[in-house]
Formats: sequence, structure tokens, C-alpha cells
Amino acid sequence: MTDHAASADAPLTPERMLALLEDQQRQVTARTAAFVPWILTAWGIAWVIGFIVLWADALGHPNDAMPAPAAGLTFAALLAAAGIVSTVLGARSGRGLRGTRQAAFTGIVYGNTWWLGSIAVFVIGQALRSGGMPEELLPVFYPSAFILFAGLMYLMGGLIWNAVPMLVLGVWSVVLSAVGALIPHPTAYLVYGCAGGGAFLVVAGWSAWWLRRSRRRLTGTGGERG
Repeated sequence: MTDHAASADAPLTPERMLALLEDQQRQVTARTAAFVPWILTAWGIAWVIGFIVLWADALGHPNDAMPAPAAGLTFAALLAAAGIVSTVLGARSGRGLRGTRQAAFTGIVYGNTWWLGSIAVFVIGQALRSGGMPEELLPVFYPSAFILFAGLMYLMGGLIWNAVPMLVLGVWSVVLSAVGALIPHPTAYLVYGCAGGGAFLVVAGWSAWWLRRSRRRLTGTGGERG
């Protein structure tokens, strides 16, 4: 009894303290990243349906550079819904965790940056149009610019939450933004929907598996390889 009490009261070695801190950080990271698959799924659905709607609309109006109001509003509504999901889940990512005020702040900033960047892309496009850019180039600029921004956001999210799937998706989106700009209209819409939105859904599943694997490692179940 005395030896056990003395052992329990003994100060931790620096190595043990570092291990405990690292374990706590991994637990916080896993919990704050729990919403990542849902955010990815929301954007994946928005991209697949939205870009296919634009593609179908362009096929029906081959001489119009800009989509019909109904198609444009549908696409905008899908993106807005995905943005709301990102904002809400980003804000909730650190809620309820003791000592993670910084994590909550990071989630709120990350979620609202989607709105700020999306609005900036729209304003830049309108400024280019007012400055003389042909209307035929707007369907090239808007999707590629938004996908570039989204790719950079996912790269940032991958760095924040140490999520390799998000990093992969970010790189893929940046590459897709450049490749898609070279594909003729309206085929680019179909490529964005399938290769872009489809990639979001695939990575959402990967991210969910990655999170489950991380939790098993933290709880010590599933063996060394998780």
C-alpha cells in the first residue's frame, strides 16, 4: 500500500509528461475533426448535383454563355446550403471540449472563411465583367476560381486538423481548377461535377475511415495497425 501510494505520488518524468500531452492533443484533434466527413459530404452533394444541373441547362441552351436563372439559382442554393453546413459544423467542432477555446475559434474562422472567399470570387468576377471581360469567359472563370479557392481551403483544413484526406482533396481540387479551365464549355461542368464532387464523396468516406482508425488507436483497440 505504501509503495503503491508513493509510486502514484511520484512526479512524472519529462518523457511521460510529453507522451500524455501528445495523447491529449490527439484526442482533441480526433474530436474536432469528427465533423470533417459531413462537411465533405455536403460539398460533394452540392457539387455533383449543382454542376450536373448547369451542364444539363447548357445543353438545352447552347448559345447562352450564362446559365438560365433557375439553373443558376439551384446551383447557388446548393452551395449556400453546403456553406451553412460547413459554418455550423466548423463552429461546433470545438464546442464542449475543455481547454480548447483556440480549437473552437479556429473552427468558427474556418467555417466563415467559406462565405468570405465565395463572396470575394463573385465580386472579382463581376469586376472583370464590368472591366470588359467577355461574358463567354464567365463560365470559365467562376467555376475554376471557386474550385481553386475550395482547394486552398481544404489544404488549410488538412493542416489544421492533421487530416491527410483533406490535404489530398485540396491538391486534387487545385489541379482540377486548372484542368477544368482548359476543357470546352459545357463539358467542363460535367467534369467538375463528376471529378470534383465525386472526389469529395470518396474522400468523405476515406476521412470517416481515417477518423475511426484514429479513435481505435487512441483507445488501444484493433491492434497496432488499427
